[in-house]
Amino acid sequence: MSIRYLFWFWYAVGLLMMLTTGVPEWLAFSNGLFLLFYALYALEIEAGLGEPRGRRLTRAAWVAGITFLVEYIGVSTGFPFGEYAYTPVLGWAVGGVPLAIACAWVGVIMNAVVLSEQSSRWRRAVMVGLWVVVFDLVLDPVAYAKDFWIWEHTGGYFGVPATNFVSWFVIAFVASLAFPVRSAPYPVRRSSARLLQGMLLMFGLLGLKEGIPAALFIAIGGAVAAEGVLRFDLARAKRKVHPSVRVL
Repeated sequence: MSIRYLFWFWYAVGLLMMLTTGVPEWLAFSNGLFLLFYALYALEIEAGLGEPRGRRLTRAAWVAGITFLVEYIGVSTGFPFGEYAYTPVLGWAVGGVPLAIACAWVGVIMNAVVLSEQSSRWRRAVMVGLWVVVFDLVLDPVAYAKDFWIWEHTGGYFGVPATNFVSWFVIAFVASLAFPVRSAPYPVRRSSARLLQGMLLMFGLLGLKEGIPAALFIAIGGAVAAEGVLRFDLARAKRKVHPSVRVL
């Protein structure tokens, strides 16, 4: 069975719970498990690009390992994100870093790579960094409000320091360089866009519930931008097939 169905089922049930009754204590493990499903679904989408499975899994393991190391350094020293600490909400942790966080990084980076422009590795790296920062502008204040992690010094953007967003951009920019530049078929990019839109919507709605309407506004803006990328790709593909036809 495709992980897609399990992911969207888990997504729908989890979002409904978080918006209404809350996640019961006996289902606390589901928070970390959702991030695992997110990574697996992003991997499944990337498989549509036709690269050998072994190479994709090796690269995903590299992204997970590097980002986990950066997170470990982060919680230990305060660099590069700022001073913060994880709570038990996301499940099992090693050195103060939940294992699920590595899955989250794999999911968000692969999601952004597939959605981004593929004509140049450096141009794509900038786009990946921007997509990831847009996502974090929605995610981080909500995660802080829901005690996924705690920032030691309040202020900045809803309690999140600017250094955090700069670090997300740099990490995503660098990690994306490990991915080969290849043309992504429209259905694959559409799946990637829907995944990003779904994640933005989820945290945007949770932000609204937590009294952070800006998170929802940014989520809507990011979702619209992703839809615009899709429509531009579709129009460009139609022009290649019918160059004399103007696509409205």
